[in-house]
Amino acid sequence: MLISDFPFKAVLWDMDGTLIDSEPIWIGEERRIMESLGATWSKEDALYCIGGPMSRVDAYMRSKLPENRRGEFGEYDLTRILLNSMVERFKTDVPFSPGAKELIDQMYEVAIPMALVTASSRAIMEGALTSIGTHYFKTTISDNDVERSKPDPQGYQLAASRIGVPIQDCLVIEDSITGATAAIASGAYLLGITHSGPLPSAEKVCHVENLIALELSGIVELFQPLLVKN
Repeated sequence: MLISDFPFKAVLWDMDGTLIDSEPIWIGEERRIMESLGATWSKEDALYCIGGPMSRVDAYMRSKLPENRRGEFGEYDLTRILLNSMVERFKTDVPFSPGAKELIDQMYEVAIPMALVTASSRAIMEGALTSIGTHYFKTTISDNDVERSKPDPQGYQLAASRIGVPIQDCLVIEDSITGATAAIASGAYLLGITHSGPLPSAEKVCHVENLIALELSGIVELFQPLLVKN
């Protein structure tokens, strides 16, 4: 496929769970930290925290502490511990999500402009980029680069502005409710990955279960009916 055949002027990737298979690492570190403090950490707790932002994750983690330990930790103390641990884990190795490397390599080969937009901190993002490579992206947006993180659309709108394309002509790839909400609000098209559960629907949204064997031509076929209407 030539870049002229691809209907979107840029692709804006979410990071955790979409591009990289980091959610098991996050869940494992969250559980390790919380259990070391005498708290329990269930699958439901982990799912609640997927997609951030860190302000919500921190408040939730503190709410799950045993009552006799809640006074030991101030705002962001727990997430600071979590983030420091995750940075070191990500620098070592982080795998791509199933199908993501093949798809992003196709996009890179035909020179589609791309950005990485995450609700994680810049330190976390740069740790992950150490593993996956920085060459894919024209710009990267972290939680530290915006006033309001996902589900606010600011991160996606900023990425489109930095690349120099209208957000209405961008495709966002996301896998969380928080991120999908941000993408829809931004005005971009959204490819929602439903491997963790149902995602919001809207006029410019298509869903797939995962990215395995999804090629650029498959994305065009998915969105063609929506592109004709719009």
